[in-house]
Amino acid sequence: MKAKELLKNCIERLDRAGIDCSRSVVRLLFKELLYLSDSEIILGTVEVPHRLCLSMNGAIERLIEGEPLDYVVGRRNFLGVWLKLNNSVLIPRPETEELVQMVIDRERDSTVFADVATGSGAIACALASHLSHSRVFASDLSLAALEVAMENAAKNGLSNIRFYHGDNLAALEDFLEEIEVIVSNPPYIKTSMLKSLDRKVAGYEPLLALDGGSDGLDFYREFFKHLPEGKRVYLEIAEYSVKGLSELVAPLKNYEYSFEKDFYGSYRFMFLHPEGRESRRRTPRE
Repeated sequence: MKAKELLKNCIERLDRAGIDCSRSVVRLLFKELLYLSDSEIILGTVEVPHRLCLSMNGAIERLIEGEPLDYVVGRRNFLGVWLKLNNSVLIPRPETEELVQMVIDRERDSTVFADVATGSGAIACALASHLSHSRVFASDLSLAALEVAMENAAKNGLSNIRFYHGDNLAALEDFLEEIEVIVSNPPYIKTSMLKSLDRKVAGYEPLLALDGGSDGLDFYREFFKHLPEGKRVYLEIAEYSVKGLSELVAPLKNYEYSFEKDFYGSYRFMFLHPEGRESRRRTPRE
């Protein structure tokens, strides 16, 4: 089948299914699954082998059924690092890229990092790539996620990451003394809110990486309980958790903390520093 004919057919199928931006979606699939260039897609004269036509048809069916585009494509760029993705790991969000870019900009002189609840390894791989002088420890409770993260590190040629299986900070207990900076995008959605998530999220992304417990604070509660002194901590959060997080961190007398907004204007990040590095404890109410 000619590429032009296949393109038209795929766009029409997505349009009938009510999927937005069908033309852009199909062009992306042509690049990623058929390995066609922009010019080849525009001309449409390339003969697409039968096996690749079947591959495209399967991808279109998966999209129509509601599967996220990133899973269908199977990979995504995250701050210059290409990540393999499947439904064992969360799809990285722009807010997480924003968080990691902050860490890269602010911690260029640091040498030992930890990515707790690493998932696809997005945070660990980006830190290891942009701060190539550093060592990164990465952990996750999910063995399936760790397999994806290790593959992503290997495919990007990143030998300065070490992966460990385990829950929260306990997985890195033997290395906490030497770790300077801890970064995490943990599960923080309230259990009661999971059913209201978009079906592309609730139906395909791993529950273990989403469910933060009844108040969304289960991970943070355990994290703060075992957080040693003297670390610089960068956390992704939900805006509705700001008050609860402020209460959880209050007993940590040797830490100062702040909350910062993301590009969209929502409080999405919580930063902790040893006393003396920040002028005072700051919450959005101040």
